Amino acid sequence: MVTDWRPATSLEERLLAAVEAGERETFLVALAAGPLLLPVSPEATAGAAPMAWPTGRYDGDTHVIAFTSPEAIAAGLPGQSVNYRALSLQDLATDWPDDSWLLAVDAGLPIGVHITADELRVTAGPAVEAERELRHAIDQRNPDTLTAALLRMELLLPIRPGGSESRDLSDPEFPWWCLPDEQGQLGLPVFTSEARLRQALGDHDVITVSSLRLAEQWPDPSWQLLLNPGTPLVATLPGAALRTLHDWLGQLRQVVTDATEEERQRREPTVATPAGPGVPAPRNAPDAEDAVAEPDPDLPVRLQLVIPHRYLSSYLEDGYQRAAGLVHAWAGPGRETPARLYRRLGLLGEGSPFVASDEWVAVLRWDPDEATPEAWGRGQPRMESLVVPDGTGLHCLHRDGRDELLACFDAASGRWLPAGS
Repeated sequence: MVTDWRPATSLEERLLAAVEAGERETFLVALAAGPLLLPVSPEATAGAAPMAWPTGRYDGDTHVIAFTSPEAIAAGLPGQSVNYRALSLQDLATDWPDDSWLLAVDAGLPIGVHITADELRVTAGPAVEAERELRHAIDQRNPDTLTAALLRMELLLPIRPGGSESRDLSDPEFPWWCLPDEQGQLGLPVFTSEARLRQALGDHDVITVSSLRLAEQWPDPSWQLLLNPGTPLVATLPGAALRTLHDWLGQLRQVVTDATEEERQRREPTVATPAGPGVPAPRNAPDAEDAVAEPDPDLPVRLQLVIPHRYLSSYLEDGYQRAAGLVHAWAGPGRETPARLYRRLGLLGEGSPFVASDEWVAVLRWDPDEATPEAWGRGQPRMESLVVPDGTGLHCLHRDGRDELLACFDAASGRWLPAGS
């Protein structure tokens, strides 16, 4: 232990105060607010070698070595000339190479700490899991994969300084803030978290938007989307990719509209005519299996959203936390089958991923809270994009009416926990 060390920054003063008070959680929260310095080789600094993780072995475990200031490096590694790169705790959590490794911050100093991979992710915040997927998409250099990853994220959109007061993307006076790149091409900066935003811009006026909403209101196809500029998790997406997403949304809405109109016409009463030889009697109502069940008015409102079959594994296996589709009120126990639900929502029709003969369908179901718009549980289903609320259940609704709970979403860990765990 280095005994003559003194804090060199305000961050280190806060860390020392948390250590002296025995408040580990306060320590970790403070640590997440500042950059960490990771030693790198001179060759890596010069671009002649990759930026390898600086590691060491302690008590049989591999530790990634990091410091909170150049002064901490000098105290912890005395007499050594050390190059370093600065990363945020969120950067480390997003790119963490091995769950068995630990992070050693300021080893040998009074504020030295060892952090597990799980602690690292929890401290860095719930955006980390989404950013890990985003990192994978960026590494693939595939605009379609990147667009798919962005679909499941809320984005922070900086506002042009000195612009109008409008915060409505559809308003012609909305203060879009564009930045030119080295070639002069305009790009719209967006960020995946507050930590990324602060890393690049410091304090800045922003609004939170879904990627779906941004695609709908994308102002100019010649603009690029600049994702997390000025941070290690940076990517550029051509405006044409946003236009493709916009067109896909339009097609989805058209499918829903056409299917709703088809169902309305099917359910309109017809004039009864006598049945004769070879002339079937007209069908005035759906049979019992396909009968549409409206929500039970005596039950508290619970909200629900149907998940296309192909996305079920993305939630259970990959921990997806975003959803988009028709938000509607759950009908209640024993009142729904896949076919009934499809008909109530108008989800059957050409181009739809659902068919009336489906044996099962997955749904997300959750309780509204004070922040939930009241209109979501009343009247017609609403097309929405949202972050999955804490405690949301992922259910499998079977054709025979069984309602099987598969997993529940735990926002603290950013994971879907199996039912009964």
